[in-house]
Amino acid sequence: MKIPVLTLTASMILAGCSGGPTDFTKDYREALAARPGVVLTSQSARTAVGGFAGLYGDLSPSNVAANARKVYAPGAWFNDTIATEAGIDAIEKYLLKTAEGAEAVSAKINDVAVSGSDCYVRWTMEIRAKNLAGGRPIITEGVSQLRFDDEGRIVLHQDFWNPATGIYQHLPLLGPAIRFVNGLIAGQ
Repeated sequence: MKIPVLTLTASMILAGCSGGPTDFTKDYREALAARPGVVLTSQSARTAVGGFAGLYGDLSPSNVAANARKVYAPGAWFNDTIATEAGIDAIEKYLLKTAEGAEAVSAKINDVAVSGSDCYVRWTMEIRAKNLAGGRPIITEGVSQLRFDDEGRIVLHQDFWNPATGIYQHLPLLGPAIRFVNGLIAGQ
């Protein structure tokens, strides 16, 4: 069992090193320009964020299957810092894969701020997966930038959080390497 995990981890590290630089900023700016969203009032923002909160409050396969297409618009753009998806089919498939790969994923909404068509949602997420952190819950903090269409569905979803501390540091081999590099940067 250890050999396949080591092989998979080594493959992921090598694949990540081989791609060269990426231009996330370009993709993000293009998505922002293509999906201006609608200007929200505080009431319409609360209603729209309610769907988001309901989906991510219990990111289980059954909840994703029942609600992803209600929460996201057909042409939505999604980036959670781990993956970028465009269109409801790709987003739903990714969320289902995420939900199926964990024992439990849930997010609690801590705060919401609205600026024009942008809605910023500060959240705390708890992830439980038997292959991460020995099955103990991993708790991470982040912010999602959301834009909605006139039907209250998400057209743009950009997460801002640190997957290195939220997930990657709990992976075999990669976790110790990340902690080592963090120690070097912090001068420890």
